[in-house]
Amino acid sequence: MHRNYSWLAAGLATLAITAAMTWLPGLADDGARGKRDMVVMRPSQTSRLTNVNIVDVLSRLDLREKLGHAEWNGTVLSLELVVSPGKSRPLALFSDVEKLIGLSFRELDNVDRLLIRIAERDSEGRTLLAALDVRRSDAWLSDDLPSLASADPVHDEDWRQRLRLSFTRAWESRFGSVAGFSTKALPAPAIVADDADVAN
Repeated sequence: MHRNYSWLAAGLATLAITAAMTWLPGLADDGARGKRDMVVMRPSQTSRLTNVNIVDVLSRLDLREKLGHAEWNGTVLSLELVVSPGKSRPLALFSDVEKLIGLSFRELDNVDRLLIRIAERDSEGRTLLAALDVRRSDAWLSDDLPSLASADPVHDEDWRQRLRLSFTRAWESRFGSVAGFSTKALPAPAIVADDADVAN
């Protein structure tokens, strides 16, 4: 009887060792497979925006201001750039705008329209300051986007038209008048008649 127990114990030990030998290589394979999967999940540059990756894509931008609301709807990306009360300056804002436009139309290939609202948030709530609307079909994007970083869209009418930029009264009370100038060439002056034809 005692011998039967020892044979049974030996059989169970053999069975356990055999099972372990078949299970351990599978565990090692699963571990290696898990490491390979981790490589796939590392952040990567993507050329298409989705509702799944919108946060990751936007977070790779080094912006001076914060992004508030972000919404992806088909081919339209809507963003809110949140101004720091009492600290933000227009040049810094449009530096961020240039980065957002570059991301949307140079790095991503499925954004056809970018809508940006510039707003100020304080303890009393949110105040809209400005809004702009840029489209992939805009001709200026191919050549003039880099110059936006040093432009003055607040006062330059050409840039205001390119960006379809509009301001609220809250903007003017915060940053001053947006009365603009244009960088377009002035029309050629009229030819002045001879001195004899000019009245004294």
